[in-house]
Amino acid sequence: MTVAEIITQLEELGSESTKRILMNHGASEPVFGVKIADLKVLQKQIKTDYQLALDLYDTGNYDAQYLAGLIADADRMTKTDLRRWLSKANCITHCGTVVAAVTAESRYGIELAREWIAARQEAKAQTGWTTVSNLVSIKSDADL
Repeated sequence: MTVAEIITQLEELGSESTKRILMNHGASEPVFGVKIADLKVLQKQIKTDYQLALDLYDTGNYDAQYLAGLIADADRMTKTDLRRWLSKANCITHCGTVVAAVTAESRYGIELAREWIAARQEAKAQTGWTTVSNLVSIKSDADL
């Protein structure tokens, strides 16, 4: 699947009512209003795809960024990738969900969490703390 094909599918799957809810909770345009259940169906078709995840995230589309987080290959994500995702997040919600989850699964989770916690920007600091929360839930005590 290409980015263009996926964007077309996302647009077809979107609904105005879901879009309205997402926008009321902080999402900004572009957003189609795709339900998470529908994104999970696409995730099963795509599986894991590092480059496609990067390309989808770069669209800035809320739904595409969420899907990017689902298909991202955390083992291949670089610090530059993760920092870019944080800076290009469609909304603060993605900082605390998509970015924090993928960062925690990556080899840079602890390092970037510390970096972001120390930041003066609220969204960055929040992402750092949420990354820590994710790390605690997925890593063994010895790995922390």
